[in-house]
Amino acid sequence: MHNYRGSLVELPKKGKALIIADIHGNLTDFNKLMDIWKDFKKEDNHLVLIGDFIHAIDHDKDESIELLETVKSNFEKDTNFHVLLGNHEWSVITSVAIYKNMEDLNSTFEILLKEKFQDKWLDKLKEYQDFFRKLPIAVKTGNKVFISHAGPAKEVNSIEDVIHITDVSYLNNQKLLGLLWNRYGDYDNNDIDSFLKNVGCQAMIVGHTPVDGAKLIGEKQLILSSSLSRGNKAYIILDLEKKITNAQEIMKSVRCLN
Repeated sequence: MHNYRGSLVELPKKGKALIIADIHGNLTDFNKLMDIWKDFKKEDNHLVLIGDFIHAIDHDKDESIELLETVKSNFEKDTNFHVLLGNHEWSVITSVAIYKNMEDLNSTFEILLKEKFQDKWLDKLKEYQDFFRKLPIAVKTGNKVFISHAGPAKEVNSIEDVIHITDVSYLNNQKLLGLLWNRYGDYDNNDIDSFLKNVGCQAMIVGHTPVDGAKLIGEKQLILSSSLSRGNKAYIILDLEKKITNAQEIMKSVRCLN
């Protein structure tokens, strides 16, 4: 069982972390990353999946259920396998529609559930919703890297805000919504600096926005795309023992998947 502080994962200054983001129902890419994890996995190493592992944009290639079952199984049996909530998992908890190409991805997800589990699909939906509610929102590493699906959130004033971020509600919660939905433009470089100071970190890694593998925002933020991307697909091998002062240093740890 994972020993988290509320919605926060705290990783020690020891070992390495394999960081992946935004798989979106692509089981082929996920299996490639799991092969890397099998070779990389040991007592001091961790995996961090930065949310949005369900909801393929192309319905014909959506393997969200198979992928979700694997993620859930690994999370439940391996305390070094960390899964953060993304806005797409959030949408399943809250039943708030997410549209891509004029298609409601929650409705598509329910179609997959009905095809797979037939008259038991509602029970399975509840099981998945309960699982998503267990997921933490962010990681803080011992060498002061903050990892979340999106963000920063301007409303977060301390690391305690992150720890207690889901105590109240998943809806009408600006602190939570900021860490699940904010893209660059919703915030600027000054907001990144202020946020990192508030949570006691030097750099942050997020997913959410498709980029060509990885993209730096100023000196302090790195956006990662491991499957749904605008070109290359990438992951990060973060040395948890190395001193980190900015995201440019993390860029050296980016590896190409394809």
